[in-house]
Amino acid sequence: MTEHHDSHSGSVFKAYMTVAVALSIFTLVSFVCNYLARPKVDGGAEVLSPTMSFVIILSVAVVKASLVGMVFMHIKWDWKQLYFMLVPIFILAVMMMIVLLPDTVFAWHNDVFDPGVASVGAKP
Repeated sequence: MTEHHDSHSGSVFKAYMTVAVALSIFTLVSFVCNYLARPKVDGGAEVLSPTMSFVIILSVAVVKASLVGMVFMHIKWDWKQLYFMLVPIFILAVMMMIVLLPDTVFAWHNDVFDPGVASVGAKP
């Protein structure tokens, strides 16, 4: 029984180290993309467009978040236990958005500008 626990701990540690190295590499990729999207000092064009840099950095961020969630937050190994917590949270989050949607959609109708009323802090 101890051998099984030791081998499982070793594989988990190896997964942690692999993800840590991957996170470091992905962070480096983000910094390089940000650097390449800057205009050159001598007035030349940037090597990578800001839009493409944004897309790459955002994609890298999604991959990094997935890796952290799957390995460091144990979603990969404990999905059966987390499933019963995550599904009700997602249901409640959708219900909360539906309940608050009328307030956010119709609230701007109450902010009608009246030119006869001076705003706070306005100079005469």
